[in-house]
Amino acid sequence: MFIKLGIIVGIVILGGMIFSTEIENLFPSTANAVDSLKDDVTNLGSKATDSVEKKIDSSIDTIVNKTSNTLNNEISEAGDKITSEITEAKESSQKIINEEISNFNPFESIQDFFSSN
Repeated sequence: MFIKLGIIVGIVILGGMIFSTEIENLFPSTANAVDSLKDDVTNLGSKATDSVEKKIDSSIDTIVNKTSNTLNNEISEAGDKITSEITEAKESSQKIINEEISNFNPFESIQDFFSSN
């Protein structure tokens, strides 16, 4: 069925192309309608292209913004975590050093050194 319909449409289009000048002479208003239809199809194509380009541009901008925000957040979180770990290490080191210094008795150390020899 579709093959027959395709053959008929092909014959009509081919006949229209071959006898286009005669058709224009017989039906002058048809040429204007065909030209108008061609212009409409061209305008539709350009409008569709512009719309697709705008949609792609906005999608790319959205993706770039989301990616940038995500990266900034991840980097900030990593920086905060590193800062807190460094602060904890500093405080614990200071605490241990203070305890060792307060427990250090130089006289006992000297006596222990000489008495062990």
